[in-house]
Amino acid sequence: MRRLYLWTEMLFLFVGLPLLYYFEMIPVHKAIPLVLVFLYCLFIVIKDKNFDREIFRVKRNYPWQDFLLKGSILLIITSIWVYVFRADVFFHLPRNNFWIWVAVIISYPIWSAYTQEFIFRAFYYHRYKTLFTSPVVMLLINAFCFAMAHIIFRNWVALIFTFVGSLIFSYTYLRNKSLNAVFLEHSLYGNILFTNGLGIYFYLPM
Repeated sequence: MRRLYLWTEMLFLFVGLPLLYYFEMIPVHKAIPLVLVFLYCLFIVIKDKNFDREIFRVKRNYPWQDFLLKGSILLIITSIWVYVFRADVFFHLPRNNFWIWVAVIISYPIWSAYTQEFIFRAFYYHRYKTLFTSPVVMLLINAFCFAMAHIIFRNWVALIFTFVGSLIFSYTYLRNKSLNAVFLEHSLYGNILFTNGLGIYFYLPM
């Protein structure tokens, strides 16, 4: 019965809710379901004595070189893509709406990156580990669920980037056993996209 409950819960949270929102059956702002799911997952984790709270610990050493190397590659590749295919939004925010860009850079890590990483990494890999015998399958399902959460933006760019991004973030989380490490990485990469213009696919319905 517990396995059935967990499967039902996972499908509802990570597939059902995004689809309901995609088909406009939830008439509230996009941020509200994310906050509600975050609070639900936090409630479950607080009650679970087996949850490893060490993942919240602030560590002295983070793989900054790894983050910066991947971030530099991401910046170069995505900037070229935006310049070629969407020159109209190339570094649009910092060039035309500087203070809005600053607000996004500051707020995005808190209200989006951290909540997503808690839900899709800390919560998911603890809550549903008993459902999978193959780590690879669990990793791929996680990437699918993460991409599904971004179906509300109604474009293939968001789905591809979030699927690949989920694989990268899961690797960082599982390797470092640290929510803060993957939060910092997610924040860095997300802010790169919002800076060079690719972020348009993540905050505007297409």
